[in-house]
Amino acid sequence: MAGGMKVAVLSAVGAGPWSWGAGGGGAVRLLLVLSGCLVCGSAGIDLNVVMLQESKVYYMNTSQQSCYKNVLIPKWHDIWTQIQIRVNSSKLVRVTQVENEEKLKELEQFSIWNFFSSFLKEKLNDTYVNVGLYSTKTCLKVEIIEEDTKYSVTVTRRFDPKLFLIFLLGLILFFCGDLLSRKMCNATEKTVPPRLLTEEEYRIQGEVETRKALEKLREYCNSPDCSAWKTVSRIQSPKRFADFVEGSFHLTPNEVSVHEQEYGLESIIAQDELYEETSSEEEDSDSRYPAITQQNSFLT
Repeated sequence: MAGGMKVAVLSAVGAGPWSWGAGGGGAVRLLLVLSGCLVCGSAGIDLNVVMLQESKVYYMNTSQQSCYKNVLIPKWHDIWTQIQIRVNSSKLVRVTQVENEEKLKELEQFSIWNFFSSFLKEKLNDTYVNVGLYSTKTCLKVEIIEEDTKYSVTVTRRFDPKLFLIFLLGLILFFCGDLLSRKMCNATEKTVPPRLLTEEEYRIQGEVETRKALEKLREYCNSPDCSAWKTVSRIQSPKRFADFVEGSFHLTPNEVSVHEQEYGLESIIAQDELYEETSSEEEDSDSRYPAITQQNSFLT
């Protein structure tokens, strides 16, 4: 056993729950040996740990424990820096990453959990171990599965463009998140067709817009940009134009009466009645034509 510890094995005396006939003594010995192995501490285990340095290649051909100590204090521009330990071998190896040397000693001591977990670990010939930028130390254990296996261990520190791209996308989402949440809501919303105006709404909107246009025309006529003499010389009723500029109504009572007769409510009702009469006359003529056609075919 490691550390020079010896386990004394006592022979079973007499029959009891721990003795199963002739093979009872073997079961007791096995339990005592396993319990003795479990109580073996890691204090007596001497490890040969290789301290790794950056940009230096270590060539090995046996199972080895190694550690990397990050001595540089990270700065703000190091957030895009990635530290990796690469294990490249000619054959399959098993790599276990731990925090420090004490964890490596725990891996060396025998336990049921370490025994079964060793079979579950993945075996690779090219392994990358990521080292935290703010972690002070990272250790790993490389176990050789086959003989005549050669491998190399390298620590690299480099600028990672993926980290910079993620940082840039994060800034874009932070400052443009509101805008993006809105080329997404608008994209998912269904287009609603515009609502048509009623006759009353159309009339009111026409009156309001006409009033605004007339006010703008008055403002322009009163401004220095308008040449009053040129305007008066081109119109037929200068006095009416002057009254309009001073604030008078732009239509005469006679023009208002004619407009109401042609486009007012009475005109609309008259047009509807005329349309109904025309439709009824067309239906009567259509109903008479088949009868005449049937009578001509009978005479023929």
